[in-house]
Amino acid sequence: MTASTASAGPRPKVFAIAIETTAHCQQKCSYCYNAWREDNGAGFDAGAQKKLLARVDKLLTTLDVDHVTVTGGEPFARRDIFELFDLIQARGVKIQIISNGGLVDDALARRLAPYRPSYVQVTLDGPTAELHDEHVGGEGHFEKTIHGIRALVAAKIPVVGCIVVTRKNASRVAETLSLFRALGVSSIALSRFSPAGYAARHVSDLLPSRDDLLVAFRQAIPFARGEGGEGKPAAMRITCTMPVPPCAVEVEELAPLRFGTCAIGTSMQELALGPDGRLRNCTLHATGLAGGKDVLDDDVDPAAIVTGAEIAAYKKTLPDFCVGCIHASTCGGGCGAAAEWVLGSRKLPDPLVWQHVDDDFAARLERERAASEPGRQARRRLEVLG
Repeated sequence: MTASTASAGPRPKVFAIAIETTAHCQQKCSYCYNAWREDNGAGFDAGAQKKLLARVDKLLTTLDVDHVTVTGGEPFARRDIFELFDLIQARGVKIQIISNGGLVDDALARRLAPYRPSYVQVTLDGPTAELHDEHVGGEGHFEKTIHGIRALVAAKIPVVGCIVVTRKNASRVAETLSLFRALGVSSIALSRFSPAGYAARHVSDLLPSRDDLLVAFRQAIPFARGEGGEGKPAAMRITCTMPVPPCAVEVEELAPLRFGTCAIGTSMQELALGPDGRLRNCTLHATGLAGGKDVLDDDVDPAAIVTGAEIAAYKKTLPDFCVGCIHASTCGGGCGAAAEWVLGSRKLPDPLVWQHVDDDFAARLERERAASEPGRQARRRLEVLG
């Protein structure tokens, strides 16, 4: 099936597609969702990655897409990234970008500005080079990221700051938000660590507890209210982008922080297009839809995928632990991708929850932490909220 034949008739509406433009990244973040981060995508067929424009063209021809999230790897590592922007812009589709900022300089920011991206999201994992670089895999990245943010702000490109909340940096969220505010960034994605892809191997090192999250969220509240700092700072828009199961944290008590839920199977779903051409439920999931075929294959109809039963039935798989919960239809047990990556099945709930429920999993985390952190004392066990 070609793009021209697949486009006959009304196109199904799709809220968003995350386009993983490349497997390559100059960082090696321990919280990265990319399954291929260990070898930086060396296992991908180089020819397959060159088909990006054709794949995106087919998707935008067959689907009525509200916006795309251009991500990676690191999207600005692709020399032809502006050809992709040209294609997307020609289709009238909005663009937002996720970048580590390290390859952004003044010239690139000025070239990007006319495309009017909705925003570029850039992550800082701490207020210092030591803490940030520990999370992203090496020295020297912190200053490059700061320079990239400054270049984007100077070019009047909206920047969304991101903090991936881990057990290592949860207590320093306020300092990191202060740094973002000093850089002129007022919109924040406060994303709790979810161990999917490459990040799954770092679950014991980074998985925050309920206590850790509460520390991070409570530090963020004054910034969301416009409190603290010199003078009367503007309130920051802070959204907790990775859903937090309500049995672990009562998010209603954390206003004005904003919290979302897993969007798979809803009108707000963001699909993921991988460097190998497979369409997936989201960037955290490993399994490709429609048998994991390349969307360019003649027998792959993107419209049939997005309207088919495979996506619609996703949340019908509910962890036994969650049966009967009033939040089951929206929460679905938390991040199903993380459950698959770490626990082996979506019949078990999000590892964030499971660490406080299952003695065996809690003991596994403690053993791994004790091995890597000599002299460490075990954390107090917590009961999940009733």
